Amino acid sequence: MFKFEDVKLVQLPKKVLRQKSQDVPIPLTEEDTQLIEKMIFHVDDSQTAMTKFRPAVGVAAVQYGILKNIFYIMIQDDKGNYVFKDALINPVMLGHSDHKISLKEGEGCLSVNEKDPGQEGYVFRYARVVVKAYSYYEKKWKTYDVSGYPAIVMQHEYDHLQGKLFIDHIDKNNPWNMKKNSSTI
Repeated sequence: MFKFEDVKLVQLPKKVLRQKSQDVPIPLTEEDTQLIEKMIFHVDDSQTAMTKFRPAVGVAAVQYGILKNIFYIMIQDDKGNYVFKDALINPVMLGHSDHKISLKEGEGCLSVNEKDPGQEGYVFRYARVVVKAYSYYEKKWKTYDVSGYPAIVMQHEYDHLQGKLFIDHIDKNNPWNMKKNSSTI
């Protein structure tokens, strides 16, 4: 069982956050399984009332300073039902919509200090994405076709594996400017 002290996140300006992650072998090693279990503990616990963690719906391995192509997402609806819950291993983006969406309030990230400047603004992402990855829970390759909020979260975590952060998508000159063929949710 993991404890709060077991979870050590890296934040900007750590250079590892700007590096590209590497694929991991399938079947998973014990080390990779433990990493995923820690990610699950971290995100799941962050959504409980008594958590010590900053609230999160996803985390990528690189956010622990580990350059592995793994991220975990857990999104629940208002009633506590899972909208999305899985760790994706070696994900590949297969396709996406033309239409883009952004959260009305913008995005945040565990690896960007909430007090850092330059993180206010729309982060436009594809409204729908299709991603192929190895599913931790189902132990097989799957194609995920997600839209709306889950698509935003998946792209946010996928970006981490490419060495990108949400702040890279914000228009520095006009952060709250709507773009053509886009909307907010």
